[in-house]
Amino acid sequence: MARPMNPLPTTDGEDSPLVDFASTLRDLRSRAGAPTLAEMAKRSGVCTASLSDAHNGRGLPTWRTVCGYVRACGDDPALWRSRWESTRLTQRTGHAEDRHAALIKKWARTRQLTPPQWVKSEAELAELLDHMRRFYGLSLRDLARRSGGFSHHTFGAVLRGDRPVTADILVAILHACRVDPGAVQRWLSALGSVRPAELLRVQTYTSSIEAARRTQIAGRPAQGPRQDRWRNGLTPVNSTQEAPSRATPRARAS
Repeated sequence: MARPMNPLPTTDGEDSPLVDFASTLRDLRSRAGAPTLAEMAKRSGVCTASLSDAHNGRGLPTWRTVCGYVRACGDDPALWRSRWESTRLTQRTGHAEDRHAALIKKWARTRQLTPPQWVKSEAELAELLDHMRRFYGLSLRDLARRSGGFSHHTFGAVLRGDRPVTADILVAILHACRVDPGAVQRWLSALGSVRPAELLRVQTYTSSIEAARRTQIAGRPAQGPRQDRWRNGLTPVNSTQEAPSRATPRARAS
């Protein structure tokens, strides 16, 4: 039998969407016969700690966790997607500055995750990238899994402002968030504006994207990149060869 769950936190209105969402997950679990977290972990592949955090109301769980939680309780995750996205959007805009909140709403409306023109500092760029990561419901570990080039510790340090935003890390985050090449170019341009030291790498990635676009227009398949591995797990672009189809990070060879 499942142990009693801890009481949900009291709210002053700001975090009520999180508590409401956690409450619906608790109701679902009760209707499923109150399986233990260990049973749910076995059914879903999500660890018990993440499952427990999902219904504690103190933070928005990632979509992967919600999907596993719902599936473990015998329900269809597709029926929960819009509810989770609505909670995520409310939670993000509620804690963001006014102009950041407006940007997040624009992302939700247009599905075009481009940077605003008012980015004036590297710290603000890092904050916007963290908004993007949360917008997609990705944890730092999700970024690491999807990018293959950096650890979740590195991503956390960059998004907190403890480490600089490099072009390689920026592209890894954009790749993990499945940002299209056109938008990638705009983020790279923003980085070049606030961190001139990265201009050379920015130009390398931008050239790669442009070369791939010309190749696509010409109707010719793009030639694969060299198999060199840099210490950061990304494949460098050689200006004397045809560029890869997208300027995305590659995983280290196993």
